[in-house]
Amino acid sequence: MAKKISSGTQSEPTFYNLFGISCHLKDYRLSYLLNRSLDLEFTKMDDFQGFSFYFCRHEECFNAYYLLANRTPESILLPELKQTDFILLVEGPFKKIQKERLLENIKSIPNVLTSFEIRFSTIKNYEAILTDLEIHYMNIIKDSKLKYSLTKKQEEPLC
Repeated sequence: MAKKISSGTQSEPTFYNLFGISCHLKDYRLSYLLNRSLDLEFTKMDDFQGFSFYFCRHEECFNAYYLLANRTPESILLPELKQTDFILLVEGPFKKIQKERLLENIKSIPNVLTSFEIRFSTIKNYEAILTDLEIHYMNIIKDSKLKYSLTKKQEEPLC
């Protein structure tokens, strides 16, 4: 019987790109400046495991952007990236030129010290974080649809 040999290494997810941002800005200020600089529309969502969470979908490019604070006064989301204040996760197709423009635009924002691409291989539990983040976002969407359907039913006339 053939044996499976595992190299013990994790492959990089091809559908995601991860960027780090170091700055002295508050989360709401950074999201506002990213909106202006990148022509996006980040929206504040329910916190992800106690960390600030913003989301934006760019329909034309088929991308979704997740902006997460990497630290709170009590903890750090990704301990491997202690110097990183914010994590920007981009889901969907993303070409090398898009990455370069994104990083240039982020670096040009006042009070941003630096921005850089992060290799998933430097993060021990990236698969668990990606899964948790997807579940968190799906729960937010499900809750918002439920709230919308409840308020819509109340507005309908009784017949």
